[in-house]
Amino acid sequence: MSGGGTTALDDGKVLFERFVDLWNGEVDYADAAEFIADDFTVHSAELARYLGFPDSRTITTRDGLLDWVTAVRTLLPDARFTTRPGPLREGDLVAGGYTVTGTYAGGAPAATAAPGTEVAYTGMSIVRLENGRIAEYWVLSDALGLLSQLGALSRA
Repeated sequence: MSGGGTTALDDGKVLFERFVDLWNGEVDYADAAEFIADDFTVHSAELARYLGFPDSRTITTRDGLLDWVTAVRTLLPDARFTTRPGPLREGDLVAGGYTVTGTYAGGAPAATAAPGTEVAYTGMSIVRLENGRIAEYWVLSDALGLLSQLGALSRA
């Protein structure tokens, strides 16, 4: 961007990238208050029983989100979220597709994959901005692909 400074559009994209950095383990949880609202809502499919994650449908606070991030990073300690396409912004919404790669550490209740199994899956995130922070999160991921790679789906 030429001319110095950033626009509100750019600020939303920066917040989205900070959110991705949080999932990548690159942001100290104490710093999350800078870009995640105290009251935080998640819209996601429920996978807790398969992977040992908190039920994302019940997350209503920043701390709840951080618990979910911790659970994901415990399952996949080297998880790397790469955004593409995006981030794209319209109004108070910022979206981006992503690919996650990582190595399974073990511990998912329904998984039969051995620790050390490499996984990759894709998804799409949309966040809603409110007062300069992220207040709401919609996530669509290839959960079936991840569950399949972890051997967490029963064969019928």
